[in-house]
Amino acid sequence: MSRLLSWFLVLAGASGCIGVSQTRTSAGKPGPADSQTCRLGTRPADDGLIDDFEDENTQMTVIAGRDGYWWTKQDGKGSTIGPDPFIPSEGGADGSGLALRAMGKTTVGEPQVCWGAGFGVNFLTRQDAVYDASKYVGISFKAKVGDKSTRQIRFAIGDVNTHPNAGVCKVCWNHFSKDLTVTNQWKEYRVLFSEVQQQAGWGDPRPASLTPSKLMSIDWSISGGQAYDLWVDDIQFLVCK
Repeated sequence: MSRLLSWFLVLAGASGCIGVSQTRTSAGKPGPADSQTCRLGTRPADDGLIDDFEDENTQMTVIAGRDGYWWTKQDGKGSTIGPDPFIPSEGGADGSGLALRAMGKTTVGEPQVCWGAGFGVNFLTRQDAVYDASKYVGISFKAKVGDKSTRQIRFAIGDVNTHPNAGVCKVCWNHFSKDLTVTNQWKEYRVLFSEVQQQAGWGDPRPASLTPSKLMSIDWSISGGQAYDLWVDDIQFLVCK
């Protein structure tokens, strides 16, 4: 076989997207999430806006088939979340008009019971529907916390294997997530699908990775025993450069 033909065969087996590779299993096949990593970095997708809150309502930006609404959550042991009603607040990132603000306190206690509080959004209005985000590689958002707030926040992505509405999980809610330390100044945070993980020790099933083609929700949460004042803005899907 000539060197030229050998080189052609190597190229034919490579990814068709320059700067992009897929996570592979030990057998050489695409992993469960078929997640991509971006050698050249990421950028906001042209149709990637999830919400910038400038429309003043509680529905995410209706684009690329997404149409869900924002919601709050808290344990039943005394944790709180406000404001009420939970609508965008004035004072958005980089001089914009509005952002989503959540504030309150979480209760100290057994983590399985006093798990805290948070807020999020489902990608689709139909409760059992999954959203195909496989053309994206992650999610970015801008965030800050108040001066008296905890800085420890968990950002989570619910998918077909972790969200109870999908009917797959036996022990649910252990979404693929990443712990973040948020500053008291607006800053952008980028979370790739390839880097999020389930919390150790629980959840059924426990797949190797997130499944971007079957997403259900995103959320931000604060664990028990903390005061919090969290702002988020300009949430969007990412693609490779």
